[in-house]
Amino acid sequence: MASVLVGFALTGLAAVPGGAQTSNADRQAQLNQQIAEVGSAEAEALRALQQIRDRKAPIDAKVADLNAQLKVIDDRLAVLDAESARLGVLITDEQAKYDTAQREFVAARARFDDEAASMYRSARRGLAYDVVDAAQPVDLLKGAAYLATLNRQQQQIVRKIADLRDAAAAQRKELAQKKASADTATAEVVTLRDQAAAKRAEVEPMRAQAAAEAKNEENQLTVIRSQKGQYQNELAALQAASDNLAGQLRGSGPGSATHCAVRPVNGPVTSTFGSRPDPFTGVVRTHSGIDIGASTGTPIKACRSGRVLTAGWVNGYGNLVVLDHGGGMATAYGHQSQIAVSVGQQVSAGQVIGYVGSTGYSTGPHLHFEVRINGNPVDPMPYY
Repeated sequence: MASVLVGFALTGLAAVPGGAQTSNADRQAQLNQQIAEVGSAEAEALRALQQIRDRKAPIDAKVADLNAQLKVIDDRLAVLDAESARLGVLITDEQAKYDTAQREFVAARARFDDEAASMYRSARRGLAYDVVDAAQPVDLLKGAAYLATLNRQQQQIVRKIADLRDAAAAQRKELAQKKASADTATAEVVTLRDQAAAKRAEVEPMRAQAAAEAKNEENQLTVIRSQKGQYQNELAALQAASDNLAGQLRGSGPGSATHCAVRPVNGPVTSTFGSRPDPFTGVVRTHSGIDIGASTGTPIKACRSGRVLTAGWVNGYGNLVVLDHGGGMATAYGHQSQIAVSVGQQVSAGQVIGYVGSTGYSTGPHLHFEVRINGNPVDPMPYY
């Protein structure tokens, strides 16, 4: 693609020996050919871009699917992580409850043992024990019953605390099992996520490469379209200038066209009127005037008296002077280095109207001279 663009850039700069020049009409034909070539390059670039997009589309779809999978997995993983964290907090809480119940159980059992032993010792040393031999059997039974009641109360406290401890331990065990299950599920989901991420990492370089190729092709397409736009704008300007010039060259006033009274410049005719190969493309085209070889700065004279219709830059002609001689005859003098008259000015035959140059579409100093009868270009030689 780059070589095509370089070719376009060089087309309008090709050097042609012998001072050949490209007329307005030749340049228009050349631009039409260049627009067609750029259009072909544009179509080729569009086809290449579409092929890249077609190749990239399933890759994008695959990446989108993997991203969707990862989104679902990440959402699931977030739930599992939250549940695992919640269970961890509950396990910690239950462990604290168990530890507290265990300490209370140990303390209650110790108090029970201490109090039972103390009561036993007090009963043996006390007044009641000293008179047990004199006491009635019923008193002894009452004392034993009292001690039994205290023993049962202490045992109930110990059992209650033990039950609390065991319940806390069971709850902790159940929560630990649930957390283990949540951790296992989390590990499985992490594995799935890693697998999906690995697939995406595998596909992503292909996607990036296709995107880079598409961007490069789009950039080249932008360059092609910019070049095409420049050619089209130039062609439109040339066509407008050509239409305007055709109107000016129709001439005015009564009478009939006659030959020139004075030659515009003295020099060899280097390119004649009519068909000739385009100096830039080689395509045969119509040359609407003649080229007269002369050095830069050579004075250009009006071939007949007349009124100045144009005195300025006209695209392919460069600096151009157009004279209306009346009788339907007009003459044009192109590629001047400097113009010596102004629009509306009346000039006489032989008056200097400008100087030879190489402005516009020209590859060397010369005068492009045209004769038009009622707006139509004719061979200047019979008038020259």
